[in-house]
Amino acid sequence: MNMKKIFVNGLSALDLIHKVDEIPIEISKYKSLETVLSVGGAAHSSIAIQRLGGNSYLSSFLGNDEIGSVIKKKLINENINLTYLKFSNNYKSPSSSIFIDKNGERLVMNNRDNLKESLSFNYDFTIFDGFLFDTRYPNETLNLLEKVKNIKKPKVLDAEMNVSLDMINLCTHVAFSYEGLINFTKADNVHSALKKVAAQTKTKIFVTNGSFGSYYLKNNELINIPTINIKPENTLGAGDVWHGAFIYMITLNRDIEECMKFANIMASLKCKFFDSLKAIPYMKDVKSFLKP
Repeated sequence: MNMKKIFVNGLSALDLIHKVDEIPIEISKYKSLETVLSVGGAAHSSIAIQRLGGNSYLSSFLGNDEIGSVIKKKLINENINLTYLKFSNNYKSPSSSIFIDKNGERLVMNNRDNLKESLSFNYDFTIFDGFLFDTRYPNETLNLLEKVKNIKKPKVLDAEMNVSLDMINLCTHVAFSYEGLINFTKADNVHSALKKVAAQTKTKIFVTNGSFGSYYLKNNELINIPTINIKPENTLGAGDVWHGAFIYMITLNRDIEECMKFANIMASLKCKFFDSLKAIPYMKDVKSFLKP
């Protein structure tokens, strides 16, 4: 089967993740039960696509620094195409320190720089079978969406923050996180929120909600696509994996509910293990949970 080429644009970060008995609340020294070094954001989505059999082309902005070098090395190890990865001396590579307790609760300390330079995207986008964008740097995302608006290929938006109606209208599919959808619409439930967005656009709108699976509207009726039951060890990056699996399945021209179910299972399987990077499933892992 021809490997689908998918352009993934967004923030990529290095995550230092600690497993702890409980989240620290006092100034002291604490012992980590387990520590792993992973990548997050668009890099995570790219790896999910690659492990399913796709061909990820990651477009991210990193600093010419040690953190950027580690991120790049991990991506090379996963065979991600880095043609569109950019480095700058005027930017610090994003990183996070994360503490996760035995109940899965998290304390996250981010270090993210602001973009200090405008980016040009003079690429041949016609080579791609699909596109995935996040909204961490909204001006750059909107710029890219304008450049690819005439390319008749699926465009998925990972809608969490900084979302605008202009972005939504330039995509074929928009998948909100639950928090992102409620913040964007100011509605008090998923059904009302989805209807509110759907009334403003022709773009297909979806929302993910962790162990509850994902939702969309069909003939104005709220449809829930459930996921599998697992005991979560680490939910960090589950949304990134979901979006990677979702765009990949869309490029295979699968039924939309099949795409949602597949993405649900892949994201859930990722959460079963503490190591965010090693935990990203392969195609065979997901297929074992799909009914014939």
